[in-house]
Amino acid sequence: MLGSHEAMKRKHRHLRWLSLAGLAALLAGIAGCQALAAPWLMWGKEPTKHVPAEYPYLADKNVLILVWAEQDTLFDYPYVQYELSEYVRHALETHVKDVKCVPSKPVAQMQRQEPDWDQVHAATFAKRFKADRVLLIELLEYGTREPGSPHLFRGRISANVKVYDPSYGTSVGPVYEPTGGAVTVEYPEDGPGAWGTDDLTIRRQTMELFALELAGKFYDREVKVE
Repeated sequence: MLGSHEAMKRKHRHLRWLSLAGLAALLAGIAGCQALAAPWLMWGKEPTKHVPAEYPYLADKNVLILVWAEQDTLFDYPYVQYELSEYVRHALETHVKDVKCVPSKPVAQMQRQEPDWDQVHAATFAKRFKADRVLLIELLEYGTREPGSPHLFRGRISANVKVYDPSYGTSVGPVYEPTGGAVTVEYPEDGPGAWGTDDLTIRRQTMELFALELAGKFYDREVKVE
């Protein structure tokens, strides 16, 4: 009987060891899958890289934002200059140290009252609006429909961007233009919007994305490694 009792104890210890070993293997397997899928999970945050500002000289400045658009765009979106200026203003004042932007409403009013405003040098308006820099956004594309598919919503904004320093006068060109050329964003980035998404939502999200992308040219930032 004593031998039988000892044998039972050894069997229970063996089964318990197998259970613990199996559990450990299972956890190791799960951890291994997670590590393969996303190694950053082990450290609690995604890997990022440091991206320095292309033009860090908007900090501490008062910036005038001017948005230019073709007449066809203004016909479809009559408030695009004011709306896009507001999104860019918010992004700059949120991320660029101590920057201040001229209020968008009086600028948009000037553009409506003076339709030929774009025929003069952008730096000309700096004195009128008491600005240290002028940020000119020339819209090349602005829309909410997938090309060739008018029933599919997808926002796209593409623009040439130029910064003028009025201290150099009105005979000098921009002091900064983005390295990669036109600033372009699409929303959603991976394809048309979900069924039921409306035009206004797409426009707002696209303008916010564009504003953040543009503001990123003017301050040091950490971006996710793709």
